[in-house]
Amino acid sequence: MWKLTSPSKDLINWYEKKMCTSLVSRIKVSLDRRISKVLIPTLPTGGDDLSIVKRLLFEKPQKLYILNYKLMREIIPGYDESEFNDYLESKGKKCNNRSNYDKLLIRKYHKTLITIRDAFDYEGQLAQNKSRTYRITFEQGHNTCTYCNRQYTITITKDNGNNNESRIARPQLDHWFSKELYPLMSLSLYNLIPCCSICNSSLKGNTIFKLSTHVHPYLDSTPDEPKFKFSYKLIDIEKCEVTIENLTDPKDRKEINMVEVFKLKEAYKYHGDIEVKDILKYNYQYSDTYLQTLLDNLLEHYKLSKADVYRMLFGTELEASKNLNRPLSKLKRDILTEIGILKDGNF
Repeated sequence: MWKLTSPSKDLINWYEKKMCTSLVSRIKVSLDRRISKVLIPTLPTGGDDLSIVKRLLFEKPQKLYILNYKLMREIIPGYDESEFNDYLESKGKKCNNRSNYDKLLIRKYHKTLITIRDAFDYEGQLAQNKSRTYRITFEQGHNTCTYCNRQYTITITKDNGNNNESRIARPQLDHWFSKELYPLMSLSLYNLIPCCSICNSSLKGNTIFKLSTHVHPYLDSTPDEPKFKFSYKLIDIEKCEVTIENLTDPKDRKEINMVEVFKLKEAYKYHGDIEVKDILKYNYQYSDTYLQTLLDNLLEHYKLSKADVYRMLFGTELEASKNLNRPLSKLKRDILTEIGILKDGNF
């Protein structure tokens, strides 16, 4: 859950060949000279300095954000991200209901952000370009949603996916930094998070993510899994409900904010009568001795690993680093740990 591996060198090299030249051309043609010179400065030799454009495509999240902030301050006088919530609210009002402050914010940001977003053209360059998006999600995506770990988000093709007809389905790509507010980052590989449609479209929406307030799946400091634990609450003999406990230090709200944005408490509550109930029934019916005997026999006679046996019995992954391989891996591991089948992450 929300842990992704950095793009490979091969993917970065391929992405540069596909994206860089056309992006440079669109910046020169679509943006006024003042903005284009901010993004593509002139080298002492007289040629184009493409380093900023390349960094906007491949820079890691922290440096990408810093670069974006520096560039936008040059592009928009008085650029201030603390005004973004007010800007979105102002933009959503009917024209005759806008105050002078609303109109000021719209004049300050709207046209420039729209112009940059159109020049970077995420829709045309990626969203509507299956050959590119399928390459990205095939290499970067996992089997399940990065944010919720509840739904499969597999990239599906036939006949090697050599044409649009053979590209069947892929995860959605969430812009962790909103492409509406941060259009310079709309094509960044590190800003495209594979996820399910519910998390991306229904839940996150226009929520403004910041590195200081939300977990970024590509950050090197992101742990293998969140610190919070799934637990369960028995309602009656036939019903139990999933809860989320032991959220991280209240002073660091990143995980709490992720849980709130993606409504994990509400979404996982309904898995109590399905997956959790099955695990509790299994634990009630089979003793520790039986489980150990079964494990020993499978390990000895079939040369299976503990992770293999765990996967066979519970339909999910044992290692936290493989959370995104199968749905509900963290939920099941947390519940199995709570009832004592797993001890310190071991089976």
